[in-house]
Amino acid sequence: MSILAWLVSAGYVAGFLALTAAVARRSGQKLWLFDAGQAGAAWGFRIAFAILVLWPVVTRAGGAPIWIVPAAVSAAFALYAQAYMGRSWRIGTKEGAIGEIVTGGPFRFSRNPVFVGQIALSWFLTPLVGLPMAVAAVIMTASAVMQVRSEEVVLGQNADWRRYAETTPRWIWRI
Repeated sequence: MSILAWLVSAGYVAGFLALTAAVARRSGQKLWLFDAGQAGAAWGFRIAFAILVLWPVVTRAGGAPIWIVPAAVSAAFALYAQAYMGRSWRIGTKEGAIGEIVTGGPFRFSRNPVFVGQIALSWFLTPLVGLPMAVAAVIMTASAVMQVRSEEVVLGQNADWRRYAETTPRWIWRI
């Protein structure tokens, strides 16, 4: 169980980094756009991703193996959403560097499907991994919320994004 859970969590991080490197190479652009105002979210994501990779150092996975399936689906969904963004993929946000607004595919259901998948992955792994993953899930969730707020300030300057935001929920459903 531990190996399978680790393959899902570390495999997600490896896929995330590989997709990011591929887009950076193809576009020739800097994709890491976190600035000082986004430092909390940037460090939160780094810590959560480190836990996703390193948790076997401090604990073993246990519990019902059924949690592997939704965790793997969440990881695949996050990677699919990231890949779907193509050249618009960025990590962080900066005025003038938003790329084309992506509204199709998984972005029809959520303005932030990558974050939705990342958050779901960490929470679905929590029953298997325990406290280290619960910490990662809380950090991942808080970081995504902080990052979305800062992204929406920049994206809100774009009329196309504002129209998109009127019809598409921030997460999965409108509250």
